[in-house]
Amino acid sequence: MKVKIGIIGLGNVGSSVIDLFYKNKNIISQKSGCEIELSIVCDKDYTKKKLLKNNIVFTTNYEDVVNNPDVDIVVELIGGDDVAYKIITTAIQKGKHIVTANKALLAKHWDRIFTLCEKYKKVVYFESAVGAGIPVIQSLNEGLAANKIVSITGILNGTTNYILSTMTLLNQQFDLALKKAQKLGFAEKDPSEDIKGYDTAYKLSILSSIAYSRWVKLSDVYIEGIENIELQDIRFAESFGYAIKLLGCAKIYKEGFLFEVRKYLVPKNHIFANIINENNGIMIEGDYSGKIMFIGRGAGGEAASSAVMSDIIYVSRGIVNNTIGKIPYITYCPQDKVVTIDRLKVKSCFYIRFITVDRPGVLAKIANVLGKYNISIAAVYQKEPLEKFRSGVPIVMLTHKVAEGNLISAMKKIEQLDVVLQKPVYIKIYE
Repeated sequence: MKVKIGIIGLGNVGSSVIDLFYKNKNIISQKSGCEIELSIVCDKDYTKKKLLKNNIVFTTNYEDVVNNPDVDIVVELIGGDDVAYKIITTAIQKGKHIVTANKALLAKHWDRIFTLCEKYKKVVYFESAVGAGIPVIQSLNEGLAANKIVSITGILNGTTNYILSTMTLLNQQFDLALKKAQKLGFAEKDPSEDIKGYDTAYKLSILSSIAYSRWVKLSDVYIEGIENIELQDIRFAESFGYAIKLLGCAKIYKEGFLFEVRKYLVPKNHIFANIINENNGIMIEGDYSGKIMFIGRGAGGEAASSAVMSDIIYVSRGIVNNTIGKIPYITYCPQDKVVTIDRLKVKSCFYIRFITVDRPGVLAKIANVLGKYNISIAAVYQKEPLEKFRSGVPIVMLTHKVAEGNLISAMKKIEQLDVVLQKPVYIKIYE
């Protein structure tokens, strides 16, 4: 039996899928239990046709793939939102199964997509949408299926991790580290979705939606990025024994869920602090499995194509055995709502930094305000600026556990003091 696939999009991932398909065709056929035929390929750039062999049909119109009655699996690799949404939803309604790497689309349209899957008895596989080549979705959806997922924490974006690693290891400012990431292809020309935390939020939304069998919307996630990170904070963090990382975190509390994407100070002896460059790391904690760690290349065409082809193999296997779509790939219960807790009431430890005038009594004034908001200080660092060109003297503190709302209120009061020259900075400490 042949399973026919149509691919839409021959960018870095799509081109790598073609290359992998040709290179490992025998392995792919053996694992899938059938012959997988590359039937039709679409890309808006007609010159990409040269990547194909054996007179495979090439088109610049995605509708030729979606409407092709012989195509069993549509592989959507164009990214973006509007066109990709139309491709996937139309293809499902026309009886196609889907493989996609589109994390933004899934995070934004989870309800519609998996409601359609249920109605038409089709599946959407999307391993490469999170962690590229790291098989975290299959592990979460299948290997850990019996567990109540207590927490999900991860370095989910290779661009931001590369930038933070470069700043830390090479002592470079943010702008220079970003340019280096762009030059090496780890960051897009417009890196805003990465550095502002949205890419990480898409992936956290997907993992959480799988884990908790309900749609965790982007509006359920507190999102901050690294666009305002300063080298001096990275160096101060090091002096306290921490590294700064952008983490996506999902956690269950008695009152509900907490979903956050934000900068954290991570202890240097923790595995997250030692995952560098474009690599991703994801820790999932189940009530019976305990903590399980996944580490690997979280970006790049080759890593992502590995996951895409794995999805094609498993969908093809289900088609051949007439099992695909009979049981949903994703458990989705629309009636189960997401109840989130107020993050400002959650008690955590924090790193805080002030830039102040250089005169006696400054620390006492700041400490007085902190005391009024029941903020207890665990450690203080006060000396000449590490960055000599900066005006003012830095005062850096680590707090004991405090509600974030209390801390924010204190920061606003301290910012108004005549001895404080800049808006205070605070970063949560990972436990």
